[in-house]
Amino acid sequence: MKYAIYNHKDYLLNIRNDRLRLRTHEPVQGFRELVDQTGNMTNLFIKDVTKEEVELVYELKFLVAYKGKEFEPYSLGRHILDENEISLFSLDSNDVDCYGFEKQEQFVFKKDVPLDDVEAIIEVKKPILIFEDLTESLKVGRLYQGEKLETI
Repeated sequence: MKYAIYNHKDYLLNIRNDRLRLRTHEPVQGFRELVDQTGNMTNLFIKDVTKEEVELVYELKFLVAYKGKEFEPYSLGRHILDENEISLFSLDSNDVDCYGFEKQEQFVFKKDVPLDDVEAIIEVKKPILIFEDLTESLKVGRLYQGEKLETI
C-alpha cells in the first residue's frame, strides 16, 4: 500500500498520472467527502495534493522473521491474533525443503506458522517518487505473549 505524510499525518494514497490523492475515513479540514456515481456520500474524505506539498511518499510492506529468514505474509491484520498463526509465502523453491513450505501454485510456496514461532514482524517504509533517494525506514516488533506487538 502507498501512503503520504501530509501535515505530519500519514494518509492512504492513490497515485494517478503524477497526481496524489490522499484518503481518510475521518473528516479533515481541507478534505472533501467523496460522492459515488449515484450521488451518495461515501464516508471517504479525499484531498488532491502535489508531490511538493507532502513530507514523504512511501510504500508500506511487512516482513516476518521466521527461523532466521524474512518472508512476506499473505496478509497481516488483527485476524492473525485470533487465529494464532500467520501465513507466509515465498517464491523460492528451496524453502520447501529448508522451511517446510508447500507449493501453493506454480512458483508460489506457502506455510502457516504459529505466532509463537515468529521471531519478529518488520515494518518497511520504502520512499518512492521524488523521495526514492531517502533511506528505508524499518520498525521491528516482537509478539508479546501472543497478544500485542512490542516495538523494539
